[in-house]
Amino acid sequence: MTTTVSLWRLTRAETRKLFTTRAMPAIFAAAIALILVAVVVQAAVAGQQGTPPLDTDAGVYKLLNIGVVPCRVMLIVGILAAGGEYRHRTIVPTLLASPRRGRVFAVKVLVIGVTGAAFGAISFGIGLGAVVAELSAHHLHRLPPATGSLYAGAIIASAGLGMIGVALGALTRNTVGAIVAAIAWTILIEQIILQAIVPGIEKWLPTHAAVTLTASPAAGHTLSLTTPSLLLAGYAAAILLVASRTTLNRDIA
Repeated sequence: MTTTVSLWRLTRAETRKLFTTRAMPAIFAAAIALILVAVVVQAAVAGQQGTPPLDTDAGVYKLLNIGVVPCRVMLIVGILAAGGEYRHRTIVPTLLASPRRGRVFAVKVLVIGVTGAAFGAISFGIGLGAVVAELSAHHLHRLPPATGSLYAGAIIASAGLGMIGVALGALTRNTVGAIVAAIAWTILIEQIILQAIVPGIEKWLPTHAAVTLTASPAAGHTLSLTTPSLLLAGYAAAILLVASRTTLNRDIA
């Protein structure tokens, strides 16, 4: 009973820390605003300069390519949540109140994972509402078949990248450095350098898994969630294992 209460208090404390930080509400609001702007812009240019019109599945999928926003945002949020503890020295009172580092780390991962899933669901849901409104304005009332899979993919990818962000923040203890490294890896190293040096390897890397979960399927294809979900989960588990070992053995001073 004591352990259950302690875990509940620790979870509540981690959640409070996350949502009372000034930057977090602003980050979440900016992400949702970006999604809404993206939907409006894609709808405005649909059918122009070779882009598919809105009365086709390809045209609607262009509007639904919004899942990448919450998952990238959660990667940054995870880094800030873990790395910020060391930067602002809030890790010291946290561990004084709950000395079991493994439990503290596990609860932080859980809170960010649940937050990522919730934010993926909420942000994609808001974006989907905007898509439906745009389609209705053009007297269209049909969503393509992979809409549900894209919704689920946004939830899975947001949770997975959020937890990877926690691992990166805990490993580096430097929020700026970890964010720069994460962006460099996802955009420069994985998608450009490694793809050029070792063609085909990108499909086994974490960024590609997240992109696959959130990107619209090609014409005539269905969106499979199983392989990229397992791949992303495997990377998250491996990086979190390394981060947890480091956290348990590191001097916090």
